[in-house]
Amino acid sequence: MGRALVSGGAEAFVSPSKANTVYRGKSGQWAFIGHRVSGFLVFFFLLLHIIDVSLANNPRLYNEVHAVYGNVLLRAFEVGLLFALLFHALNGLRVVIIDFFPGAVPRERALLFGVVVLTLAAGIPGALIILWPFIDGKMLS
Repeated sequence: MGRALVSGGAEAFVSPSKANTVYRGKSGQWAFIGHRVSGFLVFFFLLLHIIDVSLANNPRLYNEVHAVYGNVLLRAFEVGLLFALLFHALNGLRVVIIDFFPGAVPRERALLFGVVVLTLAAGIPGALIILWPFIDGKMLS
């Protein structure tokens, strides 16, 4: 058994697993992790995009790079980027709502559910558009 301070400075015995555990898988913690991961992915894409645009001075190299972007693996990464962008933007709005409207704090889990539903609702049609040349079979033949 470990010891932990409780309110008033008194010590209480707690099990070691509870004394050392910060994350317990609550919805706000998953939203936090998702926001950080999606933010990193968006930042990585921004760096890649800056490099991509800088190739515009060399049309041959620019066209070669964009031909590579057309393969199915990189299109799948674009789909992942789309979902990361949508989640990051919508979750950012969720954070703003929770910050500015204290009454929204008890509804935090429902707001996260709404973020996930809206991400899927907007992302799935976008993913179909991005992957349509492969779904239709035109790029595979």
